[in-house]
Order: sequence, then C-alpha cells, then structure tokens
Amino acid sequence: MRGAFRRARRKAGAIRRRLFESPEQAAWRRAWHLAETTPRFTLGRITMMEYNFQYSDLLSFCPQWQDIFVKRALDFTAASPAPRILDCGANIGVASLFFRRRYPGARITAFEADPALFALLDANLDANGAATVERRNVALWTSTGRLTFCSEGSDSGMIEALPGAVDGRSVVVPSVRLRDVIEAESSIDLLKVDIEGAESEFITPDNPFLARIDRLVVEVHKWVISPDEIEARLRSCNFRPAASTGDTPYARICCFQRDQVG
Repeated sequence: MRGAFRRARRKAGAIRRRLFESPEQAAWRRAWHLAETTPRFTLGRITMMEYNFQYSDLLSFCPQWQDIFVKRALDFTAASPAPRILDCGANIGVASLFFRRRYPGARITAFEADPALFALLDANLDANGAATVERRNVALWTSTGRLTFCSEGSDSGMIEALPGAVDGRSVVVPSVRLRDVIEAESSIDLLKVDIEGAESEFITPDNPFLARIDRLVVEVHKWVISPDEIEARLRSCNFRPAASTGDTPYARICCFQRDQVG
C-alpha cells in the first residue's frame, strides 16, 4: 500500500513539474526528445524560446542549454548595467546570448578556436540580436602564434598539445596568449573559461592579472587538472568558491569570486 502511495506521489509530482515548468525547461525537454532521434554530429537548426540556433551536434547542445538557461550556472550579479564579460570558449554562442539577455548593455567578447564552431557562433549571434558582441576566432593559450587544434565535431575540441586530446579533424588556428588578453583590460566583471584543458596553463599562483577579474567561471577538465587543484591555486590569489555545478566524471563547472583586499 505504501509503495503504491509513493508511486502515486511521484507521478503527481512529475505532472505538476510538467504543468508549471519554466519556458527554458520546456524548450530543453523538447530539444532533448528530438536529440534522442537525431544522428550525432549532424548540422541543424532549432528554435529555443525566442532564439534560433544553428548547431553542430544536438546531443551536446542540449546540456549547454540546460546548464546555462535552465540551471543558470553562469548567472551573476554585476556592479554595473554594462559589465565587461569575456566568454572564452564560446562554442556556438549559448553563453554569450545568456549574458546578453541578462545584461543588454554588457560589453562581451566571445573567443572560439574551432573555425567550424566559430561560423555557427557568428551566425547565432547575428540571428539573435547580439550583433554588438565582439567575436574572435582564436585559441587562447600560453603564447601568441599558431597551433594545432583537434575537433571531433561537437563541443569537445581541444589543443593537440594537451593530454587527452580528442580524436578528430586537425586544423592549424591562430593562438593568443590569454594573459595578454587579460592584461589589455583594466577590469573584468566576469571571465568564463571553457577552453578544454588549457585552463591549467592560465590559472597559476604567479599570474598577476588574475587580480583584474571580479568573478571567474571555469569548466575544469579533470583529465588535465583536478578541481581541487584549481581551487587551491585560486584561493592563493584571493578567490573564494562561489558555487559548483554541472559535475560529471570528466568536468566540473566551478565559480569563484575575488575577495576585495585592503
């Protein structure tokens, strides 16, 4: 009897969540059902609420939307209506569009190394009212020049020199030293770093330019460096953990806030 009652309660809860789900959740659910029957690594288009997206792989697009628009893993409170935001590893533009929606006056620069994904990023920003977002088709790395980037057709491309590099198409792309990008800014309200393992080369205790960043959201790729090590490095630079979301066996999205010193 108790088992039947528990099952009835779970079913009622599921119906209630479906009836009162947010538009973001409803869009994700429809996309997820579609992804179950869509071949991997297939270019396509999808409407998510008021947004029209082009994607390279629907199955990898769905978790991006869920993390960013449903779970709001990148949400933050800015000190001004025009925060400076660097979207490093912008993929097809989901995060940049979220930031644009959250802060219409934000000054955003989106960086994406993969030329194929950058073309989709460019199209998605223009198609969704974000033409003012600056875009740069470069890899963020420890030096400026050129390097080999491996792309497997979804959101998992990475620099060939890093451990655990994916199998896939290799392409030579321009690189920019991330420290130089940060040094060129007087202050950064939010730095989002999803650069497929290269975060370990930038987040170091001896990097003086971390002091210019107010909030840092980093996707830590566990096969390159542990989230605990990233946290220890940032604590030594006066950052404290603000949140941790999207934990998988391979990566964890970690948020840090810089403490004001003095």
